[in-house]
Order: sequence, then structure tokens, then C-alpha cells
Amino acid sequence: MIDLSEKPMKPGQLSEHFQRSEWACECGCGFDTVDAELTRVLENVHGHFGNKYKAKIRIIITGRNRCVEHNEKVQKKDNPDYIPFSSDSMHIKARACDFKVEYLHAEYQRWWPIHSDEVADYLEFSFPNNYGIGRYRGWTHLDSRSPKARWDKR
Repeated sequence: MIDLSEKPMKPGQLSEHFQRSEWACECGCGFDTVDAELTRVLENVHGHFGNKYKAKIRIIITGRNRCVEHNEKVQKKDNPDYIPFSSDSMHIKARACDFKVEYLHAEYQRWWPIHSDEVADYLEFSFPNNYGIGRYRGWTHLDSRSPKARWDKR
């Protein structure tokens, strides 16, 4: 028997609100794998803020998967003391993303950011014993590591 309760997925669609292309390494190498747990948690974030703000929500992936070569460029740019090929980044394991959450403001009909602290607070409250959650100015890091990790780089 066919289950008709779920909407059919379009080609390249990972979940209701995310496309595989959103996760692809920015260098164009084709690395676009993503951890299913990460997608599940982001769908949870989408639902929570949609209910809270009673508005349309969008999550913008600002830090995607990275192949090792692209990760090296990112690490060197962000940290001049970086030792080549020393990274154990969750981004190269397809288990991490950096993202922003925005809602469509009903009166002004434009997208407004939800503060990254509010997003991190929600994640830390909802998943107190799981995941890597990093606070940055203007965006949040999430990864599906175990055991949990927390950091603040604002």
C-alpha cells in the first residue's frame, strides 16, 4: 500500500525545506553529502520559529560541506596560525553547517533576521546533551557530533 500522507519529494530535495544543492561545497567539486540528523534538527528549528513568529521562515545555509582542499583555504583565511591538514572539522565530514534564520515580516513584507543568540538558545535548550552548537555574530553553527560541544566566538 502506498502512503499518501507525505508530500512527494522533488529531485534534489532532502527534506521539506532543504535542497541538496544548499549543502554542496562552494569550490564546485561536487561534494554534497549531508548528515540526515543535521537536516532533521534544522527542520525542527524551522518548525519552532515558524510557530513562534507565526510567519514564513527561511534558513540560509552560510557554511556548507567542504572538501578537504576547500576547508584548508577556509581555515587558513580564518586563522593565520592554522597548521595545514590538521582540521577535524565536521564540515569535511558532512556533519556541520553554519546558518541564519529569517522570518517574513507581515507588515513590511520583507525578511527579518532572528538573532543568532535566540537560535543558539533554542538549540541548547531543546538538545541539552547533543550536538555541537557554536555562537557567532550573525549566524549559528550546528553539527551532529557526539558528545556535545558548545562555544562562543562572538
